[in-house]
Amino acid sequence: MKTIDKTIKEYIKQTLKTDTKINEYVPNTHIAQVFKDVLIYSEFEDKYPDIYHHIKYDPYDKLGPNSNPNDYDILPDGRFQKKETYSVGINHLLIPEYFDLNRLKQNPIEEIHKTYQKLREKKDVVRNMLILGRIVTPIEYNYKYGKR
Repeated sequence: MKTIDKTIKEYIKQTLKTDTKINEYVPNTHIAQVFKDVLIYSEFEDKYPDIYHHIKYDPYDKLGPNSNPNDYDILPDGRFQKKETYSVGINHLLIPEYFDLNRLKQNPIEEIHKTYQKLREKKDVVRNMLILGRIVTPIEYNYKYGKR
């Protein structure tokens, strides 16, 4: 985890210290904020791994005709919750696919721009995990970012 933190912090530092506008449409401070959001989410995932990697599906009022009752827990209110869990973790994806110090040292402006562009693509895994994580993670385990 220390490597991820250090690497993302270096991206943020490089983004803020450059006088060159990295993306013609957004200020460098916005790009740094996107990286900071990834860093905060990554830190929370590291701090609460069980929460970010074992999210339960929302309960169902009743089971469908083809559902196996053994795949569900019965909650005290009589609803059914699938025993299977899913993950909204991102730490296993971040290095070196997104953040890499060697690439950053070789060409900082191009690397920062490329990473920022990747993180804003609609089908990007990390971007979508950050959005999903804000929705499905209990508020007490999630960072305060914008509106939930």
